[in-house]
Amino acid sequence: MEREEILSAIYHCVKCKLCSISSFHPNEEWLPLCPSGRFYGYQAFYAPGKLEIFREILEGEISEPTEGLLKAVYACTLCGACYEKCKQITSVEISLPELFEELREELVKKGWFLDTHKNIAEKIKETRNAYGENYKYEAKSFYGADVLYFIGCTARYRVPEIADAMLKIFDKLAIKYQVMEDEWCCGSVLLRTGQVGDVKELREHNIEEIKNSGAKTVVFTCPGCLMTFEKNYPDMGVELVHSSQFLTRLGDMKVKKQGMEVVYHDPCHLGRDLGIYEEPRAVLKEVADVKEMKREREQAWCCGSGGGVKSAFDDFALWSAGERIKEAKEAGADALVSACPFCKRNLREAAEKEGTEVYDVVELVNRSLEG
Repeated sequence: MEREEILSAIYHCVKCKLCSISSFHPNEEWLPLCPSGRFYGYQAFYAPGKLEIFREILEGEISEPTEGLLKAVYACTLCGACYEKCKQITSVEISLPELFEELREELVKKGWFLDTHKNIAEKIKETRNAYGENYKYEAKSFYGADVLYFIGCTARYRVPEIADAMLKIFDKLAIKYQVMEDEWCCGSVLLRTGQVGDVKELREHNIEEIKNSGAKTVVFTCPGCLMTFEKNYPDMGVELVHSSQFLTRLGDMKVKKQGMEVVYHDPCHLGRDLGIYEEPRAVLKEVADVKEMKREREQAWCCGSGGGVKSAFDDFALWSAGERIKEAKEAGADALVSACPFCKRNLREAAEKEGTEVYDVVELVNRSLEG
């Protein structure tokens, strides 16, 4: 974005802060919508405060970083709830997540960013994954298959049960698939933390590998990877779909419904960024009874792990996930189900003491196919 375009967007914000509340009807409970603002409590952590910080940096009013400045900028999950709420109640669309990514990019240019995020970039350079792991996730692959499954760093190295479930679904439904032998990090975490200069090589490698595979459809269980391919990669001439979209169009999978009451947690990248709300719910309703939480779809509460927050501010990330677990329990659910490896990992950690089960949609589908 150009400097003047950014400043114009900043000046359009009237600092009403209604973007931080999911509902403000006088007869309804006023529920918070901004995790970082709610957790830290200072104005700088809400969207209007971060916009003011950006303005002061662009206009030269801030000349050096402080711990408080870096925390206000980077302790934000980029969940986009503020953008959706602002869009709902005003006629002005300010792309807040995009602006906050621009803000981080500006800080990185100045050398003002977190050692934690620098270390992630170093791990990606060394091992081609965000966790610095050297072992390989083993999976069979059918050369020349039309469907390619892009697993992603988190499902490979932190919640492999999601990748396992997706591969088993392919097998049980007799769907031939490929898995990239040399899959590299998509670059999402670098883009979200402002380290855009480190993404070019990753992008070029993955594009070349996918083109050489001959696949026509690339399936993702990670919404962060899917969003990065959709918004930060050039058009490769292949279809990009989330696992829930892929499963819904298969029609009757002959699943056996589980005797569970669950709630569905909307991942921020999948819902607010990509507009995919109905497909995961449609799949989930085939395998379980689905109840609703108070904050859903565009006004869903973030799990707390996106935007580089899980790695740098784990206490905040787990608090945000804990708030979502409470909401799931209030709805009377046996389990909380999402459609994102980041969400599952963080929600599961927060749920350990609460006794609430956490799943990904594909795990329940795989279980239901087993009968």
